[in-house]
Amino acid sequence: MKIEKMDVLAFNITEVERLDPVRVMIENYEPGKGRITITCYGKAWTGAWFAMGGDTVQEFIKRVSNEYLIGYFSPNLRPTVDDDNDANTLFVKSEIVKLRHQKEISAIEAREMWDEAENSDDVKADCCDCRIGNALLNLLGDEPFYANWPSVPNPEYRYLDRIVDAVRGGIIELERSND
Repeated sequence: MKIEKMDVLAFNITEVERLDPVRVMIENYEPGKGRITITCYGKAWTGAWFAMGGDTVQEFIKRVSNEYLIGYFSPNLRPTVDDDNDANTLFVKSEIVKLRHQKEISAIEAREMWDEAENSDDVKADCCDCRIGNALLNLLGDEPFYANWPSVPNPEYRYLDRIVDAVRGGIIELERSND
């Protein structure tokens, strides 16, 4: 059995507005190779790089963008989501108004659609799913799924973005205190 002692830079980031404490552990194996592990509120993100152009992990984290790091830490996390029912309801209502102004639907049809939209738990499904078959089904034409549905910022992506900002700020503060 071979045991190797490793030097690990570990620090906590606290007192960041609207952010739980963040714990960071950085391992620099050799120039250009290393790993970082970030934990916050029961979640953890780890990245390891073996070709950082001779940089330390700290230099690398400061150099690359948040988008790159978030994509590396959580590849399936998207900056926006399109399943926000409030935004979708506003979109559907604007389409109802547009069609009514163009006189493509009657006032009675518009009222039925409006009421359906207001009372829907999933307005996108009501417009797109032929099995539901309500008044909204014909609102957006033959291919309603491909309508210009709104997308809103993904709160999980924004949360990780704030964590990455805090980590980068923590690295910079540590370097300043060591100078």
